[in-house]
Amino acid sequence: MLEPWPELSRRTLTKLSSFEVVEARRRSPRTQGEHGFFLVGCRDWVNVVPFTDAGKVVLVRQYRHGSDSFTLELPGGAIDPGEGYLEAARRELREESGYAARELVLLGDVNPNPSIMMNRCGTVLARGCQRVGDLDQDPGEDLEVVELTTAELRTAIRAGETDHALVLAALVYLELHDGPETIFERTAP
Repeated sequence: MLEPWPELSRRTLTKLSSFEVVEARRRSPRTQGEHGFFLVGCRDWVNVVPFTDAGKVVLVRQYRHGSDSFTLELPGGAIDPGEGYLEAARRELREESGYAARELVLLGDVNPNPSIMMNRCGTVLARGCQRVGDLDQDPGEDLEVVELTTAELRTAIRAGETDHALVLAALVYLELHDGPETIFERTAP
């Protein structure tokens, strides 16, 4: 039977504004050998799957420095201290898209990359979204708001325009939800 690896020590190697890198020394329960692991710590995140009453999905297009490309994504971001997933979803939706939702439903959360990351990313369904104002963008982001039908979003995914793993994970949570909203065409079992 598998067992957890006991932690022997932990030290912060670098701490920046949005994340830290730590080295954790752990012991293998199988071999008793000591091994070092580099881990990334940051705040938890949230992704919002916003639907208008007309059934369109509200997305944001932005330049991503890691991939050196423009991506089409769900609104979302880091959870501020003291916020839960729903509060952060409400705030991020408003800031990144200028939209507000009539109803928010937590669909679930995932480990973004459990091999090295120590945070979680929640998925929140936002129903009844309407434009209520201008965007409130961070200084380091430039966003374009896009409303797509679910068919147009499927096309964007197939074309690689939407290839952010956490966005795709959020859409899987949506498909597992029992509500009427869906991105992928459902077939009878």
